[in-house]
Amino acid sequence: MSGCEHKMSGSREKVWLPYYFEGRERGLKPHPYCVECGLIKNLSSEKPRSIGYFMNIIADLGNHYKVAKVQTRLIALEMEKQAMDDKFGMDRMQQEDLFVEIVTRILNIPARVVSEYMD
Repeated sequence: MSGCEHKMSGSREKVWLPYYFEGRERGLKPHPYCVECGLIKNLSSEKPRSIGYFMNIIADLGNHYKVAKVQTRLIALEMEKQAMDDKFGMDRMQQEDLFVEIVTRILNIPARVVSEYMD
């Protein structure tokens, strides 16, 4: 998944799946998919954020909590391993949930605190 270049299917080769806009289901819509790995492209209105956004949150957390460079590196490696920067198949909510899980596991900070920094 993280090593794939995502070659999109043709216009006739799409999968009909539910479509969400502003958090509400809006019926079915044809979704393209990667012919290499089979990942279906995310078409939600909530576009994913860059890894830099999440690294800035780690820096902000470091101003209020003790965060070692090793912990920052572990978080970055885990985000890379989980392919959080793959904008093809992940929306913002999935990214945020995954980020909270990674940070709470590595830094031992409550999920509520991490979520507050993302607002």
